[in-house]
Amino acid sequence: MSDIDELYEKAKEKLEAESFQHGTPEDVIRSICLEWLEWARTNNTKAVELLADAAKDTEGAYKAMENFARTKKGREGNCVKLNPLEAMACVMEYYGIAPGEAHNQLEAGLMYHLMMAECKKCKPYGADEQAADTAPASAAKATPVSDPENKPYEKPKLEEVSPSFSFDDFDSELEGLL
Repeated sequence: MSDIDELYEKAKEKLEAESFQHGTPEDVIRSICLEWLEWARTNNTKAVELLADAAKDTEGAYKAMENFARTKKGREGNCVKLNPLEAMACVMEYYGIAPGEAHNQLEAGLMYHLMMAECKKCKPYGADEQAADTAPASAAKATPVSDPENKPYEKPKLEEVSPSFSFDDFDSELEGLL
């Protein structure tokens, strides 16, 4: 087993050993870090080593995100929310990735990988993951959507107002309702 494989196993065990209530910010960060670990292993980045560091944990990453959000100024004072790109960059910086390098990795495919992993969690009920990945149309029998490329464009027809229309007639009809 190579050093990178040992570090990968160590980091994965460390992250999986952390236990948080489902849906809490720490739980979400932990699952994102697990996906980041998979991406880092595939793309040979140093994140595997950083995630294996015993001194760094998910709670610390969450606290780093909170501190960053508190210092970020919004329109009406301090910010309490971060967009996903900022949040992940903050987590990566906590673990030791340089700020510029964090954005480079996110734009080079990491953010796409994280979003696709999140999308896989929302597969249709009763569909196994393989079926959802290989044949999404057959896995979820949704209402058929017409193919817009096979239909010619039809210009919408404007309704013509008859020349005999007058607002006086309209007003008298409304008065009768009152």
